Amino acid sequence: MPNTIWIVSELFAPDDAATAHLMTQIAEGLASESKNSNYSISVICAQPTYTSRGQKALRREVINGVQVNRCWSTTFSKDRLMLRGVNVITIMMTFFIKMLFRFRRGDRVLVVTNPPPLPFVATLAAKMRGARTYLLIHDIYPDVLVPTGFTQSASLPYRIIDFATRRLYQSVNQIITIGRDMKKLVLKKDPQLKSKVSVITNWADDRMRRVPAENNKFKSETSSKNELVIQYSGNMGRTHGLNIIAEAATILEQKGFSEVRWMMRGWGGGKQNLKQICNEKKLKSVTILDPVPREDLAALISAADISIISFIPEMSGISVPSRMYNILAAGCPIIGITEPDSELAQTILDDDLGWVSPPDKPALLADLAIQIYEKRGELALYQQRCQIAATTRFTKENSIQAYYDLLSEV
Repeated sequence: MPNTIWIVSELFAPDDAATAHLMTQIAEGLASESKNSNYSISVICAQPTYTSRGQKALRREVINGVQVNRCWSTTFSKDRLMLRGVNVITIMMTFFIKMLFRFRRGDRVLVVTNPPPLPFVATLAAKMRGARTYLLIHDIYPDVLVPTGFTQSASLPYRIIDFATRRLYQSVNQIITIGRDMKKLVLKKDPQLKSKVSVITNWADDRMRRVPAENNKFKSETSSKNELVIQYSGNMGRTHGLNIIAEAATILEQKGFSEVRWMMRGWGGGKQNLKQICNEKKLKSVTILDPVPREDLAALISAADISIISFIPEMSGISVPSRMYNILAAGCPIIGITEPDSELAQTILDDDLGWVSPPDKPALLADLAIQIYEKRGELALYQQRCQIAATTRFTKENSIQAYYDLLSEV
């Protein structure tokens, strides 16, 4: 009987959240790679809970060569903390039972870090059944809780979670990070982990291509050919510090510089706050819109001159923006509001794919926007470099091969 490579993730198709999309592509990619090997590919996941919430998927089915096993859980409203906790408890219980019955000695288990209890449960089940555990880190806990203001590094809850996280890192067989800065932060917790930490980057969606202006339905949103359109698209959460964009726009408008237009599309807790600031300041250069379906994302990104990805201070190593690869594939240069040692900054600077500006420095961002506008004739070269990077360095094929090589090695 062949051994199994297990993908353990709460989110999976038909959910279309970023984690679900990536984990589905990893599973299907591994299934394609393992056709002539001794491994089968199986997934343990939850019923749809995000973009497809309420949809009842099959408990067991085969999708593109992947055996999908979905677990039951309560589906109380996530707006109430206690009910959300009940959801987490029930899904962890059913995951654990499923894993105990399914895992076998010699199996490989790839588990993602969200929700935070999941890797602990999966690692315990794997050890009880004699399987090897591979931890895929998308977010580092408890570190992410500090810059967002949930706790302080000296607090007791932080120290407890940090201790548990270090023990988790020590107990798994291999650790996969999605950025160089993230690897650095993991090794800061325990330098002895160096031999078992790898970096495998994410990649762009298959459908991400540059959409020419003549075929782009979003291009009409640019009212003047003389404008420089800088666009933010995606989650507007606590970590993204979008106020810096409103402040930079304020500086430019006060200078009478009206040639830069900021297009903001997305969702999340920071969106309403950004709207309020823009209304209070009566900003004319900032437009805030709703997100678009995934199938329209390539056209949306292509319609802008530049995309902007923004983070609050102290986020280096804690989170790597997966949207970066979609932006590059659409041939759009990036302004990264981030620290210089972050994966975002390093990716931009390695191949001259855009510009990096520090967090909490809106005057520098405003000056940068003017500089780019004055040299906007060079944007075509940036677009070419972005597309080359996406099709050579950051491809799904490269990353899936790296996952398979790591998971299948003896």
